[in-house]
Amino acid sequence: MERILIFGAGGFGREVQWLIERINQKEPTWQIEGYLDDGVEPQTEINGYKVLGGMDKLKEYDSTMAVVVAVGSANIREKIVAEIKKIGEFKFPNLVDPDVHMSEFVSMGDGNIICAGNILTVNICLGDFVIINLSSTVGHDAVLESFVTVYPGVNISGNVRIGRRSEIGTGSKIIQGVAIGKNTVIGAGAAVVRNIPSDCVAMGIPAKPAKLPGGGYKKLLIVGSSGHGRVIKDLASRIDYYQSIWFGDDDLKLRGSSAVIGTSEDVFRYKDEYDVFVAIGNKDIRRRLQEAYEAAGVFMVSLIHPEAVIPDEIPQIGAGTVVMAGAAIQTGVMLGKGVIVNTSASIDHDCQIGDYVHIAVGAHLAGNVKVGNGAWIGAGAVISNDVSICENVTVGAGAAVVKDIVESGTYVGVPARKV
Repeated sequence: MERILIFGAGGFGREVQWLIERINQKEPTWQIEGYLDDGVEPQTEINGYKVLGGMDKLKEYDSTMAVVVAVGSANIREKIVAEIKKIGEFKFPNLVDPDVHMSEFVSMGDGNIICAGNILTVNICLGDFVIINLSSTVGHDAVLESFVTVYPGVNISGNVRIGRRSEIGTGSKIIQGVAIGKNTVIGAGAAVVRNIPSDCVAMGIPAKPAKLPGGGYKKLLIVGSSGHGRVIKDLASRIDYYQSIWFGDDDLKLRGSSAVIGTSEDVFRYKDEYDVFVAIGNKDIRRRLQEAYEAAGVFMVSLIHPEAVIPDEIPQIGAGTVVMAGAAIQTGVMLGKGVIVNTSASIDHDCQIGDYVHIAVGAHLAGNVKVGNGAWIGAGAVISNDVSICENVTVGAGAAVVKDIVESGTYVGVPARKV
């Protein structure tokens, strides 16, 4: 019997221990050495085996030792594997539960885990360190790239391709021929009926992106804890992706709040832990902060409310942009960075919206409208089709813009005139 270490002493690690024991019941293959986990006290006993230590404990073993990385998070699993490979050359076996139904025409790399109850049909390709959890199905000619995680009860149809480090949520369904990009999370129970881009979270029936793009961190830091910030927190909570959501705020009176963990400057310290969103209405402050964060390598996330309406062809959306509940965006739309599309606003086909624009509650833009950087379109305003609005324009609430605006300033009335 070969010796094997289980890296990860959480719930999935215990399930992998059970999987190995089931393999041994059919044919004695593995001698479990114990667990490794940097977050658990050494000598802690877990289901009959000890936690021997953390990553450094591997330095005591040679290339005859096998290691299974039993960590569900795709990003964390990839980082762990990279660290293990720096320490030495270990074996990364494929562990397949005896209950799995799998044809001989399934190819796979190293370190894959396929749990009980799964069915994999023909001409399927798995990369390295893929996890397919309990009772899922994978159809013909599917490709699951390295570090993909498939949670329990997923149905993947034929000719589906899933990109590296993507996670497919419990009970979700993917129709035939669909491609899912890398670093993407499909929410639990979603139905994927169209291609989903990389670096997003998609959810719902049919599945549509609710988070674009980001560092893939499970924690979100919102800069600004005022009313707009609280709305962003509510939106982010509805995505069912972030494990924790915090605020950064420069108002010293708010520092005692349990939800505020620092100032706007503290964001730089947290850049390797959090996705970040700047929830500040003032366009100049929003721009200044976001540009500084991006220059420092902070991951600026964009957010789309699950109840927003977006087309099958995902609009081009810049970093730090938010689309609120009830907003409707049609095909061919381009949104710049740091844009706010507020509640129940609508943007018709082929509009081009510049950076740090605010489209207020209930505003309506007809087709082929162009809005310059830093513009504010007031609540209930209407912009006629084919109109262009230059930079730093304010359109008052309820105004109707029926011709191009070529000079910065404030415009009000029906039709809108400069004041």
